[in-house]
Amino acid sequence: MVRNLFFFAVISLIWGLTWAAIKLGLNDAPPLLLAAARYLLTALAAGAWLFGEAVGWAEITGAILLLAAAIALLRPLGENRG
Repeated sequence: MVRNLFFFAVISLIWGLTWAAIKLGLNDAPPLLLAAARYLLTALAAGAWLFGEAVGWAEITGAILLLAAAIALLRPLGENRG
């Protein structure tokens, strides 16, 4: 129970701080770059976590394809539509 509360607190802190990070980041970087950086950091964290687990290549390939699809869906948002 205490472990679950700890993880809940960590997730809440990270989620709450993302708004401030995005607001500050938009001063120096375009939105698409920030979104790609978020996905990259998430992929690195997930990869580090999965590295110690007994995960097959099918799951890893599926996760990579899902990440690539998410980034591909963001691409039209960064294009100029004038």
